[in-house]
Amino acid sequence: MSIAVERPAKQARSRLTLHRLLSAAEALLEHGGLDAATVPAIAETAGVSVGVVYRRFPGKDALLRAVYERFFSIYGEQNRARLQSLSMLDLPLSALARAVIVGMTQGYQQRRGLLRALIRYARTHRDAEFRAAAKKMSRDTSRAITYLLIRHRDGIAHPEPEKAIELGLLAVAATRQTILLEEETLHGIEEPEHLEEEMVRLFFGYLGIHEG
Repeated sequence: MSIAVERPAKQARSRLTLHRLLSAAEALLEHGGLDAATVPAIAETAGVSVGVVYRRFPGKDALLRAVYERFFSIYGEQNRARLQSLSMLDLPLSALARAVIVGMTQGYQQRRGLLRALIRYARTHRDAEFRAAAKKMSRDTSRAITYLLIRHRDGIAHPEPEKAIELGLLAVAATRQTILLEEETLHGIEEPEHLEEEMVRLFFGYLGIHEG
């Protein structure tokens, strides 16, 4: 009888400890980058001993991988839910594309510190399989957006609408990432005051989408 009562409590404590560790690591990555997220710093921020960290994870890399996977799993679910909601609305192409591009840009602006650290972590990871999985997450989101927008192909002036959407999204992502996530942007380009509007102009201009 006592075991049946204690086991759920132990599992709940375990889940809470895991949540605290991952959230502590996120906070350190957000404000200090990869160098700040040491095991002792994560333990201190989470309010646990270093030994607790090592009982859950064999080392810093495994912990950061768990942070990466949790963050982008949640991020991906939120993106899918948002795209599904947009697909159910009877919006013209210009309003639909604007919502997508503005949402993508604002999401990066709001979590730029954490995203900068996690993307740097994935880029430099020694595990090729992990790097490939990280790239797949990004491709899946791009495909979902392409599927959403291609239904309005008649509103796209580019002669190859599907390829234009894919390349347009890539251009927006690359520009957004360079401006928001790189510590030193190419040629010292400063972030525009209204970056999301510039990204909309870039996307609309290439695809030939007219506001209206």
